[in-house]
Amino acid sequence: MNLLKSVVKAVAGPTKMVLVVRSDLGLKKGKIASQCAHAAVMCYVRSASVNESMLKRWLVQGQPKIVVKVDDLEGMERIAELAAEKKVVAEIVRDAGRTQVQSGTETVLGLGPDSAEVIDSLAGHLKLM
Repeated sequence: MNLLKSVVKAVAGPTKMVLVVRSDLGLKKGKIASQCAHAAVMCYVRSASVNESMLKRWLVQGQPKIVVKVDDLEGMERIAELAAEKKVVAEIVRDAGRTQVQSGTETVLGLGPDSAEVIDSLAGHLKLM
């Protein structure tokens, strides 16, 4: 299996998923973790139907995920719009409103999985969480 991973990575290039967290909401660590988990699952499900070959590459490569922060909703929406233009899976988590934020609050944007190069063109400027 390690040989297969090396071949896929060498031929196809690295892939990743990025989870973009709004820093203006002041979410606690546990809430951020659960919202990122929601985003990752949403991106996985969407990728299974629209970009299965990329999803398989990402799975074989160990499902790399990076968590970064964005200043506000407007910044998150700009990245989501760019992702749509580039045909990259982009899923926004809207909170149920049971704990820290109001129902419908957009908390995390999941991007990918896709090639690391494409994902970096969308979120490479953001700082790690």
